[in-house]
Amino acid sequence: MSAMNTWEAQAYQVFPYGHSAYSGDSQAALFYPGIYSRAEYDMLSILAQVEARPNPQIQLGPVDLSCAIIVCDLSAADEPIVYANSGFSLMTGYTLDEVRGKNCRFLQAPPEAGPVRPRSARRYVAKDTIRKMRKALDKRAELQVEVVNFKKNGESFVNILTMIPVVVDGRTLCVGFQCEKE
Repeated sequence: MSAMNTWEAQAYQVFPYGHSAYSGDSQAALFYPGIYSRAEYDMLSILAQVEARPNPQIQLGPVDLSCAIIVCDLSAADEPIVYANSGFSLMTGYTLDEVRGKNCRFLQAPPEAGPVRPRSARRYVAKDTIRKMRKALDKRAELQVEVVNFKKNGESFVNILTMIPVVVDGRTLCVGFQCEKE
């Protein structure tokens, strides 16, 4: 067997050779979990589109599913999360089922603080950071920013967030690559 990266090794432990993470059409069976989400987004194609975007403003380096990733639908009301991978769950403690349909702003306050309202003042995040994020979303522009976020357990962390908009099947999605700053 060839050398595997950490993510591949973890997937192999969860789904040993010959077993599939996909329970649909046996001809479309997948070895790796999380490549196709339960929201039916083809993450391989989306990441390929991110990698091949014509005029990148932010250099990402290698793009794969080993980092924390969320996808939001910018074409839908309140720009909800439609996909979150296991890296996101490991980083924040939230599962896809817990975050699907929510706007990412809920991460900008500890869970016990209650919902963060659209366009409201933020207690834990700088006004300038929120303004930059909103401007990038409105213009469908790429952005990399450090933003204070909160894990499910209430612990704060600095999220190095990279937002890349892509158009998939006529819908504008925002792919969020996330990394916890040490």
